[in-house]
Amino acid sequence: MRLLFLSFIFFYSLYGRDNPFFPSDPNEKQMATTNKIETLKPFTTQQISLPNSARAIKSIIIKYQNLDSTISTEELEVNNAIDWHRPLILSQTAADEKNYSKAKETVLDGGFIKFIPSGNSLSIKTDDRLIRNFMLTVPYRIVMDFSRDTSFRPKDFIIDKNPYKKIRMGNHDKYYRVVIELDGQYKYKLQANEKDYQIVCY
Repeated sequence: MRLLFLSFIFFYSLYGRDNPFFPSDPNEKQMATTNKIETLKPFTTQQISLPNSARAIKSIIIKYQNLDSTISTEELEVNNAIDWHRPLILSQTAADEKNYSKAKETVLDGGFIKFIPSGNSLSIKTDDRLIRNFMLTVPYRIVMDFSRDTSFRPKDFIIDKNPYKKIRMGNHDKYYRVVIELDGQYKYKLQANEKDYQIVCY
């Protein structure tokens, strides 16, 4: 019986793999993952020229990358006649960019804390120590807790400057909470300096 068992082990080892953590097929593709943030230049304008046989545009399909790096498509039904001599132009322009640059700096004053929105960043000025910060979803919002033994009625600030919609403040036991509501799905970075915190959404 012992001899039969040893023979089985020897036979099985002939078909065993040297390293079970690598694929048995060397040509098999492996899934690569990364936490590196891809930096792309902003899209502005793209011209599309169609052949001289084109007479109508039926639909437009856009393939885009989501926040979690998955790829999706969106199809827009058009069904309009076109002149193939003239190119199609796909553009994304910041119509309000000049207005924002000329507008007076917005300062939302909460007394012991101030909020200054500018583009995709939000500057927060306070002497209070930040205890914690995190993101919540549905809807997307950034939560920040600051250390202070205080008491005040809840405060709301309407921003309505993308990507920020509203800021809500409420006090708790020895700290107060700031909730920054966003207009969609984002990730954010927090940069801290003395008496100054800056949130950047991307």
